[in-house]
Amino acid sequence: MEITAGNINALSTRINLAFNRPLGVVQPTWQKFALEMPSTSAANFFPRMSELPGIREWLGPRQIHQLSTADRMVLVNRTFEESFSVKREDLEDDTYGYIFPWVEALGQDAATFPDKLVYETLSKGRASKCMDGQNFFDTDHEATNSTGKTVSYANMSTIAAGEAAQPWWYLFDTSKPLKAMIFQNRRPFTITPRTQLNSENVFMHREFQWGTDGRCTAGYGMYQFAFCSNRPLTGAVFQDAIARMASQCRRDGTPYGVQPTVMVVPRNLEGAARTLLKSTLVMSLADDGKTYGPASNVWADYCDLLVSDRLPQAVGA
Repeated sequence: MEITAGNINALSTRINLAFNRPLGVVQPTWQKFALEMPSTSAANFFPRMSELPGIREWLGPRQIHQLSTADRMVLVNRTFEESFSVKREDLEDDTYGYIFPWVEALGQDAATFPDKLVYETLSKGRASKCMDGQNFFDTDHEATNSTGKTVSYANMSTIAAGEAAQPWWYLFDTSKPLKAMIFQNRRPFTITPRTQLNSENVFMHREFQWGTDGRCTAGYGMYQFAFCSNRPLTGAVFQDAIARMASQCRRDGTPYGVQPTVMVVPRNLEGAARTLLKSTLVMSLADDGKTYGPASNVWADYCDLLVSDRLPQAVGA
């Protein structure tokens, strides 16, 4: 290929097409349990997102519950990039066809990056602070019980005596306007050429460069709508998690109505999760207390199942 501005611009057009192709094909999964928040500045400021106490009978003056960013949670956008170069000689000798699969791979990286970011943030939730100053998954969040009393609430459970630890799995209630996880999008990923013939990289190093970059971040929203556990995925453990999530109440003691709508598991728990949520029959202990026989699975299709390769499969990870 003759190295001219016109030919390089035509190559950049082909590179743009290759980069954009995966963006319309890849189907990320983070939207199944996280909320997308647009951003127009360096950071977004959220009021501490404790729930409103609920609608009441109007007796006397209105009770105003102020939302203010004076007591706030901050999500600061971060900038990410991935770049590559091609030697001038490869273009001159028409040996540059190899770059297009790599450019498509670059586009796929950009398309799946929100998944990577959200799942990494989720996996760090047992050691990362959220809106109440506690770790997102913790054993002593502040909550209200059915009598209106303030109590400690654990949105996680760990192995009981005699149980073998499993990889961490998660439950989310996604039926509410607010969500447990947040993906904040400041600027989507695009590809930019650095191909002027008099640019330093071309003039000094004989390299034509392209790179993608974007600005975004992920963070934690309502811990009330998330639960994690490393206990075995059995019906009894699942029922315990459901009961814990449902125990949360508004300030007046009215049940908040939290229940899981999606379970998220790593790949090596897929079999156990499908048995729990997708099987119509399970083996159950008979009345004689000695033998097992088939019985209806009461948890079949209780919530959606999402299996993710981005969750750690190792125990304790």
